[in-house]
Amino acid sequence: MAHAPRNSFLVPGVTRYSRSAMYAKKALHKRQKKDVKASVKAEPADKVVEVKGAKNGSKRTIPASKAPRFYPAEDVPQPKVSRKSPKTAPLRSSITPGTVLILLAGRYRGKRVVFLKQLDSGLLLVTGPFKLNGVPIRRVNQAYVIATSTKVNVANVKV
Repeated sequence: MAHAPRNSFLVPGVTRYSRSAMYAKKALHKRQKKDVKASVKAEPADKVVEVKGAKNGSKRTIPASKAPRFYPAEDVPQPKVSRKSPKTAPLRSSITPGTVLILLAGRYRGKRVVFLKQLDSGLLLVTGPFKLNGVPIRRVNQAYVIATSTKVNVANVKV
């Protein structure tokens, strides 16, 4: 009766344990290592076979080893190709560099922060400043902020 393999496949080609983990589990570091043997002569890919019968040409070249009858199916699902290209969200008109925003979610909810710039991903780069109220430079989705009418001059801030 066959037992379940110790290192089962999660998906084809990906095992539960890594090679190094299996090396440790099998305690291969304790086992005696075998010497490397000389390479075996490569067998020819084709062989010539005599064929009986006067009209059959008397000789044929056939592959030395037969191809296997069973090929395992690769059932890895291919993701659908998306034709949508991600675009950055348009910045709300009330949010400009230097605007004081109120964070609505996350660790610093309720804190007032200063908007620095919009990143390529569409997220907003904001800061407390950290020395003032403890909010570090963070990326925030503009859906989770309220813009106030208060502005701060950030012209000479390098971001």
